[in-house]
Amino acid sequence: MDPTIQPALITALAAVMGSLVGGLASFATTFFTQRYQARRDLLSRDAANREELYSQFIKEAANLYIDSLGRTLENPASLIGMYSLVGRIRLIGTDKVLFAAEKVADSIVVSYSRPPTTFEDVYKLAREGHVDPLKEFTEACREERQVMLKRV
Repeated sequence: MDPTIQPALITALAAVMGSLVGGLASFATTFFTQRYQARRDLLSRDAANREELYSQFIKEAANLYIDSLGRTLENPASLIGMYSLVGRIRLIGTDKVLFAAEKVADSIVVSYSRPPTTFEDVYKLAREGHVDPLKEFTEACREERQVMLKRV
């Protein structure tokens, strides 16, 4: 091999390798950045969907609970909305959130089976701290949300 060609070959090879390494580094950086952003967007959407579902359940359950204090269950079909939401929670919620939602639903059914409650009875329960049947559910939702936000 001609000794004058060797330095030019080394220079050309170094230029090609530098371009290759630079291109691969750029590709890898873009790939991992896009992957991270897609994962973060998916987790953010999932958290927003859960928040919406859980707030719908809270609204439905609170309305039914208040209704159950004043009367007995005359139309079981009025519970369909709540049980539909429990089913949706079963699809995406953690076990702790699902257990709490089922407990709320059970307490509402039990409340409908009792005779109508007077204002004095409700006031007494409020003073004893027994009025919030959604407390365990909302606490479980808050814990789940905190775990999800840490993953984002």
